[in-house]
Amino acid sequence: MQTPKMNLRLCGRAGLALALLAMAVSSAAAGSGNYLIITASEYDGSAPLNELIAAKTALGFNVMTYTAITGTSRDTIKAYIESLWDTPDAPDYILLVGDASSSTATPTTLPYWTGGGSKGAPTDLPYTCMDGGDDWHPDIAIGRFSVTSVSMLQTVVDKTLYVEAGDFPDPDYVRRGAFLAHPSTYGMAEPTHDWVIENYFEPNDYEGIKLYARDGAGTQDVTNAVNYGCLWVVYYGHAVGDWWNPAFTQANVRALSNEGLYGVVTSHSCKVGDYFRIGECFGETWLREADKGAAAVIFPSEYIYWGSQEAWLPSTVLEHSWFRAFFEDDIWEVGPAWHAALYHFEADFTGSPDIERNFFEEFNLLGDPSLCLPHSPNPMSVTPRDDLEAEGPVGGPFVPDSITYQLTNRADYSISYEVTHDGAIWVTLSGDLSGTLLPDTTAQVTVEINSNAEAFGPGFYTDTVYFTNLTDHVGDTTREVLLEVGAPVLQYDWTFDADPGWSTQDLWAFGQPTGGGGQYGGPDPTSGHTGPYVYGYNLHGDYQNSLPERHLTSDAIDCTYLSRVTLKFWRWLGVEQPSYDHAYLRVSNDGNNWETIWQNLSEVADSSWQYQEFDISDTANNQPTVYLRWTMGTTDGSWQYCGWNIDDVEIWAIAAIPGDLNGDGCVDQADLGILLADWGCSGGGCPGDCDADGDTDQADLGILLAHWGEGCP
Repeated sequence: MQTPKMNLRLCGRAGLALALLAMAVSSAAAGSGNYLIITASEYDGSAPLNELIAAKTALGFNVMTYTAITGTSRDTIKAYIESLWDTPDAPDYILLVGDASSSTATPTTLPYWTGGGSKGAPTDLPYTCMDGGDDWHPDIAIGRFSVTSVSMLQTVVDKTLYVEAGDFPDPDYVRRGAFLAHPSTYGMAEPTHDWVIENYFEPNDYEGIKLYARDGAGTQDVTNAVNYGCLWVVYYGHAVGDWWNPAFTQANVRALSNEGLYGVVTSHSCKVGDYFRIGECFGETWLREADKGAAAVIFPSEYIYWGSQEAWLPSTVLEHSWFRAFFEDDIWEVGPAWHAALYHFEADFTGSPDIERNFFEEFNLLGDPSLCLPHSPNPMSVTPRDDLEAEGPVGGPFVPDSITYQLTNRADYSISYEVTHDGAIWVTLSGDLSGTLLPDTTAQVTVEINSNAEAFGPGFYTDTVYFTNLTDHVGDTTREVLLEVGAPVLQYDWTFDADPGWSTQDLWAFGQPTGGGGQYGGPDPTSGHTGPYVYGYNLHGDYQNSLPERHLTSDAIDCTYLSRVTLKFWRWLGVEQPSYDHAYLRVSNDGNNWETIWQNLSEVADSSWQYQEFDISDTANNQPTVYLRWTMGTTDGSWQYCGWNIDDVEIWAIAAIPGDLNGDGCVDQADLGILLADWGCSGGGCPGDCDADGDTDQADLGILLAHWGEGCP
């Protein structure tokens, strides 16, 4: 049996090409393997810099150097880079060697820039933006050896080259990552890490070490994990200066003993990478410590976003994007992987462009941009990672109706493979279903939902596709085919263009909000999500202190014959964290007993309309009287927020045909058989109960016969 080799250079041109594809950078301007070192004069000709140049040259890079003598401005340095652009010497990588200085170089420093986003973050990004003007989209992978002496440069070079040499005291460390979570991120940190571990680490046989402060993780646990060896260390939470919880400081970094087990450390937190205004920032300590710490760090130089789930969301998207670059794009050089992550982040994040720009500018790579992380790829890679998830009405069409997968052999030997499925009659496989893949070759397989699905009644249908490496079974994987027939459709909607007359208490009212309030968290909107009107609690300002529960309650909604009942609406809500103030969403099918389907688990401070969707099937399915209730309160005696504003309320569901007792979309002999077998049942739970009155009798037979033949072919 052959096993995949540890790949130390599936990087360079291959990794960069994938990164540039993700970045949509012109192939004419990049991909030649040019490595530009811009160095402060103190390090020019030094032993460690010469050692780095020799190593990079041996790996196949075309290394160029530019020495910024004392007084050289950042504009002069950028002009030099621009002079190389669109020439055969256009750099693919830039390494800045020297600590940061304001606008001109000194013997040991190189100037940084101030970002053009609202945060004005210290950044090296403009050195890489070649489109002129106010461009903030990088075209070149950049990193900085933020060092203050030749001896410190030697330390950083040693760690960089050690990682690329591949002779580790514990080779398994390259398959581990440590994930640190602060407990006060409005419930965002832990699920973000969990998602990465479940979607990237576990399917690829990597180990994700969860260091969650809410579960008791502390400083010693972080120390133990880093000393054990982790290729990635990721912190998500509050920090200014160093990490708050689990607590980890510069002194803790200096006390590490992870010699030979260096990785990349990233931090979704505030100002831990402020490499100019702080003498030695937290990120620099990780980089500069000899025989310990990290080979590279990516830390923000300014405040990030926090204070609500919405504010933390960009950090979640960026973390997903970072690991997507490795495990989906297969980019293992740190600089190109980071650039791919930024462009994935820009594509996937739907918030403010200013947030996007600030993240591009404030996260800086301290380390070698061409640093190739050691990894052992699965010989057989299957992309995309997505399952085929389709839906549509009875009879079709179903969307999407197909997906094409690419199999890639990433090993240095040939593998035989086959693609099969569980045999569902509604699934068709086509393409290269079996064969042999030579190294670095691909095959395509299309999975399609065929016309047999058009005969299905409402329900969920599943099948599994198997991608099998017959040679050594390394990389065997599966993809699911999920089909939902009879998807929910809109049944009721309240746009609030006119007052529906729902029941209100205290300051709940229908009307146009005035943009008032906002003592904390932000003010009310000035109009609805669509149109001017909403239902809101205090349309003119904040909710009161010491408020008991106060309700907005809908009229009764008839959900008879409805299943998969879903509530959708738009929300603009401000409420303090639940230790003090509360907001609830509840549902009832009798007007007396209420089920809470949402409550604030943290502070909510909406600054725009937020889409909401909740499955209320357990309470509402096939119920003739369903009530919706939004509750403001209780509140304490201090801070006040703007409270609830709601608009565009909708009920979506699958409408069954009365009398279709077996749910196949057709009222026929089979349904009559169910009804007759259940005749006389009473007390609820009767399979033949067509009118939902709790028994099976003449009335139910009348309903079934009145709808006889509906939905049948």
